[in-house]
Amino acid sequence: MQDQQTTYYVITGVGPNPSEPAGLVRRTLTPEGRLDEALGRDLTWHRDTAIIESEYGNLPGELAEISEGEAEELIERFRQKWADG
Repeated sequence: MQDQQTTYYVITGVGPNPSEPAGLVRRTLTPEGRLDEALGRDLTWHRDTAIIESEYGNLPGELAEISEGEAEELIERFRQKWADG
């Protein structure tokens, strides 16, 4: 079995405060191909097209690659923010 490689991206440049992260997406390379997902407000991963849209210049915000550790920190921030909101 091949190892899967996952790359995380933060979405910025949208919403009421464009410098704040607006979302988190990831791309996992699997033996079957690419799997693109976004973190939902339910804090689970769902298939999503944001990375492809960004590659074609059709995403309203900007994507910036982040580490897995930074992604985990951002998930915790979203957990706190969304629990309060």
